[in-house]
Amino acid sequence: MKSLSKRFANSIGRTFKSRYALVFLNGFLLASLLYFYSEDSYEKKLFEALASYVEETPGTKNNEEALLLNSLHLTYNLGKNRADIFANKEINTLKASLIHPVTYDLMTTNGACGSYAYILSRLLNELKIPNRIAQMKVDGLYGGHILVEAKTSKGWVVLDGSYDLYFKKADGSMASFNDVQNNWAYYHTQVPANYNFRYSYNGVRYTNWERIPVVMPVIKGVLTLAVGKEIANGFSIRTFVLRKFHLLFDATVGIYALIILLVLRRYLQRNRGSIKSYLSSIFPGKKPVLIISAKQERKVA
Repeated sequence: MKSLSKRFANSIGRTFKSRYALVFLNGFLLASLLYFYSEDSYEKKLFEALASYVEETPGTKNNEEALLLNSLHLTYNLGKNRADIFANKEINTLKASLIHPVTYDLMTTNGACGSYAYILSRLLNELKIPNRIAQMKVDGLYGGHILVEAKTSKGWVVLDGSYDLYFKKADGSMASFNDVQNNWAYYHTQVPANYNFRYSYNGVRYTNWERIPVVMPVIKGVLTLAVGKEIANGFSIRTFVLRKFHLLFDATVGIYALIILLVLRRYLQRNRGSIKSYLSSIFPGKKPVLIISAKQERKVA
């Protein structure tokens, strides 16, 4: 690992020998930061407006269930007309294909049930309501249908944006995925006429921990040790990565900071003598100390 980081630093150093390369890289990173920030701000403003609409709906204030159901109804109504318009129409752009922001789902609903789930989850995030994206098991495979579970004061409740669907228990309270799974014979009578009965609540997962071999299982193992098996199994990574431009902005800031540190380190190594002389002139009688190893000093010399 040490030799790898050293090779990377040397590679960066060789690149920075060219002033033009450094100027280009600086401009590229700044432009990327500006783009990611503006896109994230645009998306956030859209969902803030949607959240405000939900909160201002009559009867919603201080009513937990009404807040959830109004979010569900809004998601369904926003998506159903767009789904008809953009059905079977491919929008092959770099932004849509590579980044696939939630604004794309909001505009086209081209991701079918996934789009409804991402829109609803992003809206609930804006409303500060804990939620998780659920991958239903259909025909033996997970992810055959995507929906959302929201956490309430009474526990988790399931919301299916594709069908504007939620379930009521016998006592009138909202049901969770487990409730429906354990008594499908009772709950299936509550689905709409156009419902696909392949979506029969046979199983669910919230994160595909096998998607990236080694890395994802290790993350799950650490999470299990930290918070317990039940919480780890119910943890939805996708819920926390919906603001993709925000994540890209943070990642670019990190890369920019790393490059600045490497450039600064190289500058100090190459100009050690002149810096010592400058510091001596400012602080006469004191010996300035630069944190550079003997090996690095010989290399600079």
